Amino acid sequence: MVLRMACCSSSSVTDTVLSPSPEQAPLCSSVVVAKKKGAVGAASADASNRTAAMRSSTATAATTVTLSNGGEGMMHDRNGSTTASVAFPSSIVPGNASGGGVTREDSNLSKKNKTFLQRLVHALRTSLETLGAHPTNRQLESWACLIHESMSVYGRYFHSVQHVFDISHNADAIQKLSALFHDCIYCNVDGGLLPKQAELLKGVISDEESKDDGTSGTMVFKHISKEKDPMLAMVASVFGFSADQVLTTPFSGENEFLSAVLAVRCLQEVLDPVHLVQIAACIEMTIPFRKKDENGDGPADRLFARLERANLKFNLGIDQHELTIITQRAVDLGNRDVENFCTTDTPWFLDNTWKLLPESNVPLRRKVTYTVCEYQQALRGMCGFFSNLNYHVVFNSFRGSPTDAQIEEIRRRTRRNIQVAKLYIRAKLLSVSLLAALAELTGGDAPMALFVGDMPGRDHYTDRLDDFIPVDNKRRNSIALDDEVNDILKTGRKSDAKFDLANSPLAAYLYGLLGDSGVEAALKNVDTCPMGKEKALQLLKSMPPDAVEVVIKNCAKIAVTRADELKTLSTELYPDRRI
Repeated sequence: MVLRMACCSSSSVTDTVLSPSPEQAPLCSSVVVAKKKGAVGAASADASNRTAAMRSSTATAATTVTLSNGGEGMMHDRNGSTTASVAFPSSIVPGNASGGGVTREDSNLSKKNKTFLQRLVHALRTSLETLGAHPTNRQLESWACLIHESMSVYGRYFHSVQHVFDISHNADAIQKLSALFHDCIYCNVDGGLLPKQAELLKGVISDEESKDDGTSGTMVFKHISKEKDPMLAMVASVFGFSADQVLTTPFSGENEFLSAVLAVRCLQEVLDPVHLVQIAACIEMTIPFRKKDENGDGPADRLFARLERANLKFNLGIDQHELTIITQRAVDLGNRDVENFCTTDTPWFLDNTWKLLPESNVPLRRKVTYTVCEYQQALRGMCGFFSNLNYHVVFNSFRGSPTDAQIEEIRRRTRRNIQVAKLYIRAKLLSVSLLAALAELTGGDAPMALFVGDMPGRDHYTDRLDDFIPVDNKRRNSIALDDEVNDILKTGRKSDAKFDLANSPLAAYLYGLLGDSGVEAALKNVDTCPMGKEKALQLLKSMPPDAVEVVIKNCAKIAVTRADELKTLSTELYPDRRI
């Protein structure tokens, strides 16, 4: 899918910058600013009255932050002025009470008594009341049901309802509201917009054309007028979208932008623009894996600059220190969103990686009927992702939050987890590629279950290929491999996936024989999928004959309809041996 910005009207997000009025000074060093008449030109009198009531009791609520590790540090803004750096109590910061890495919600008894919808309503209510808003039950129900439906779509394995609670643990009100909405739109996973989403996003996008196969093609942004829809124009300004900009899934920000618009269009009923711009900023920072630009500015630097322009353009009256805090808050939520990358629990990190596989590979959602080549293709894609992922771009900091020492430790952990993931996935890819080669040479692609057996269930357990793979617990000193990767392949990730077991005996067997360099050399023959007969033969001939024979012999026990072809293949490969 491609999203493209259409040309804006004459009164668009590129209009002349407006100057803030003196009346819009911040209250009590808070980001919450009293909205006067004329702020965000199209704001209604009703909204102004609502804001005044909110300000009177919660002038500082939006930026109440629990400081960690001694409170504030000193930093300098672009003009060299000294300002205070806020340390947000993110669960990813080394040394926090969570103990080193990631906070996952515990399933205690009090949480077991609440449904997801009840928890969503509670999170919305408490966060909005913290900001001085007073939503009705009907509003809360409508928003909670929208979030619940959006994140319960078939295919959501990682980006599910639970994900929003995981990343918003101990978050402040703005972060929690942002987390609740930040993944509502996931066009490349969900296959488009849900009816409720499409209704709320009217006037933002329209289908331009469809592909030949009938699936969604390009999507185009409609004209964005600051006068007609100031909140939409403000969100576009925060994201930096411009006329005719082409966005390609999945990392260009289209999902996050539409999620932010969804949040703002819901919450503008009870919140003012100063709150809404912060929510948009938080969601913008959940766009992952972005590099520094040619000027050396990272995603947080660019967001801060856009917030400065939006602040003037929409007459928000936020001062520089408050803009810094807004950006730091957004950075913290963005870091929370990818916090599993810096966990010290590597099997759990790989668990999350495996949850992402069916989100980006529709065949794996079928659980038991996906084919060998379909699984091979999914692993090739994930292998390519981790091979090209620079650990520096996963986490961000801004003006001392997190501190240099904290971000250095976070990135050290991230680098290690990415390295483990690369080696682990390569070993898994080689084991599946070996099966794909056997399938190609004995009749063609077939369900994975034909060659490896059924996934075990509570009332269903059959022979599996893994049962016949020799387990070798001896460490070969001549083979260079990663002991942690080897251990995880043998003992398993944290839990089974719905389409794959946690442990990988075949991958562990091959990894133990070949080591890192041997796996890498063998995978040079796996550059296409399907492999084709020539590549399939090259892969088999590049591997130790004993290993190939073990797999052929035991595959014949499971794939009974291919047994004769497998025996013939073994004879052709190794005429002096007997299977």
